[in-house]
Amino acid sequence: MSVQSLISDDEFTSWFEGLMVELRQSRQRRLLSCEGSEPWCWACYEKVRSHGEETLLLSDRCEHAEALAFANAESQLGQEVKLVVVDLFGGFDPDVLCTAAGLVTCGGLLVLLSPGSRQWHQVTDQYGVWQDGTTARKSVFVDYFFSCINNSVDCCIRLRQGHALPKVVAMASTYLTECIEGKSSEQMVVLKDLQNWLCQSRQNFALITARRGRGKSTCLGLMVKKMIERSGLSVYVTASSRRAAGVLLAQCETADFIAPDRLIQDRLTADVLVIDEAAMLPFSMLEQLCRLFKRVLMATTTDGYEGTGQGFLLRFVARLPVDQLVRFELHQPLRWADHDVLEKWMDETFLPGPAATGSNDSEAALSPGDCCFELAEQSDWIQSSQIYRLMTAAHYRTCPADLRALMDNPDLTPIIAKYHHTLVAVALLNREGGLDQSLCRAIFLGRRRPKGHLLAQMLTAQAGVRDFACYRGLRIQRIAVSEAHRRRGIGRRLIAHAEAHAREYGYDYLGASFALDSESAGFWQDCGFRLVHIGHGRGKSSGGYPVAVIRVLNPSLQYSIGQLQEKFWSTLPIRLCQTLKQMNVIDIVTLLRYSGYGSQITDLEMDEIEAFTQGNKGFELCFATLQRFVMQSIAQSPVNQVIHPWLVEKVVQNNAWNLLSQEHHCIGRKSIEHKIRHLVSALLPA
Repeated sequence: MSVQSLISDDEFTSWFEGLMVELRQSRQRRLLSCEGSEPWCWACYEKVRSHGEETLLLSDRCEHAEALAFANAESQLGQEVKLVVVDLFGGFDPDVLCTAAGLVTCGGLLVLLSPGSRQWHQVTDQYGVWQDGTTARKSVFVDYFFSCINNSVDCCIRLRQGHALPKVVAMASTYLTECIEGKSSEQMVVLKDLQNWLCQSRQNFALITARRGRGKSTCLGLMVKKMIERSGLSVYVTASSRRAAGVLLAQCETADFIAPDRLIQDRLTADVLVIDEAAMLPFSMLEQLCRLFKRVLMATTTDGYEGTGQGFLLRFVARLPVDQLVRFELHQPLRWADHDVLEKWMDETFLPGPAATGSNDSEAALSPGDCCFELAEQSDWIQSSQIYRLMTAAHYRTCPADLRALMDNPDLTPIIAKYHHTLVAVALLNREGGLDQSLCRAIFLGRRRPKGHLLAQMLTAQAGVRDFACYRGLRIQRIAVSEAHRRRGIGRRLIAHAEAHAREYGYDYLGASFALDSESAGFWQDCGFRLVHIGHGRGKSSGGYPVAVIRVLNPSLQYSIGQLQEKFWSTLPIRLCQTLKQMNVIDIVTLLRYSGYGSQITDLEMDEIEAFTQGNKGFELCFATLQRFVMQSIAQSPVNQVIHPWLVEKVVQNNAWNLLSQEHHCIGRKSIEHKIRHLVSALLPA
């Protein structure tokens, strides 16, 4: 089939060659949107591919043997390709599109194949299907995206079936960052400063931040190579996966890559720990790694489309001691030219930066009473974009797919807080439950796992409340308050409005599930939510242990939730020695205090504790009693009371004696056990 019924293939080839020449001369990257029938779009693809440039096709349809599935797109990060083609006829995944843009090298082209927004109903869009198989009547996000294409003459070119070829307009020339021996001047300065940090500085932590395409991981790899080969230092490299550290490891093949959980579990040590893409690791894991190693060199992508960078800076880096951290930043792009129009357009379309917040005196004194709380309208592009910006700044993992969900997911209800016309907070409520008895039973038995209904399925299948998924509830999927207005009660007021909304529409409960940490737990506890379940393993995205919290609105649900809480208490001691054995001390203390763990300690058991603390009765002989006593003591302790790690690591989790946190004046089991006797004794009532 001819590429264009009105235009010969030769004309198209000549036009496309002219476009590529213009991109090469201007050193710009652009987006080409091919919009028409599926056969017509694939004819365009064949002509583009025949141009001879290296081409990568991303498609979820198996009939194209050379295609890479959307699920594997992230594996290509760090690569450089001249032509990246994205097939949208199988559905629109915004995350994949943003990844694809990051692969296009200087003078290259990002090509989209689709029917366009007006004919989008022809697409079987697997990424526009929400829980229970529901779809939006019309995709607001798709309309938004194609309007962004139509409004950008600088970056985007529309090639439409039945229309004449668009004119190739000359673009302003840009310049590549000059490199000497494979390094930019910025990289050379950072490498020199890092060498000084290693040799002279007393600061424990160093951090390199940069946007994508700035050579951050390459710089990190060169530094690792120098540390190993010239300085003779022992170095471990870690990241969320070996693939995530691929660019770094390519610069230094002799580097030892070790997974972060193994570093923590085996308590491995080295002169320097290097963490690539640190924002992809959970904060609790980063905190443990920073305690294990004297020198930690981290790097991470900021304002990336994964959305982790901003949260990393606000929630983790901001908590490091200022006098212990030295920071470096790379600004000059290396994979493409400065002032690249595709990068600018992607930024404007997918809004990776934080939301703008005011700083005048009236906003600085903002209180909940100053805010207007209301339901947001999903069809409002501007409002959805503002919500997405706020989420990007506040949440550990917000990605472009969340922008689509905000606009298209019919089960999502955003409640927002505004001060005049400025958005200051948002809570996203997801409708869950209300499933029929047969499906609920299948979930309970582990035979079915329908899409969505996260909390309903967690408490039915994992926690074992047989009919919980039959009840209708709202799960607070995300809650975010702008940095300038936190800790003023606005978040709690949002929750109150969410509860009022749930009661008005007859929901049975309001709940949430989140990765356990002390700050989050404190918020939900203050809001009156009961902790009723904890997952057996770390979450893939957060790296923390997921917990379920609930606020019952229907009295008929109270009995089941009460039973669930009793079950939680009765099984927690053995779980802390088994499925929760890798949980860190801080999170266990948080868990015990939030759950209000209680246990009936008999007089006989109190005698046993006395024999341990005042006499020489062995630890193993009274472990079961000591464990429940210490757990209850921690649960009842004040929030500001410091808990010695051995009370958790040994008395609660029963870790091996040689794996306990080091304490210089206690060496060997006998000395450690003597210390533990005193620690337990201090918990006894006077």
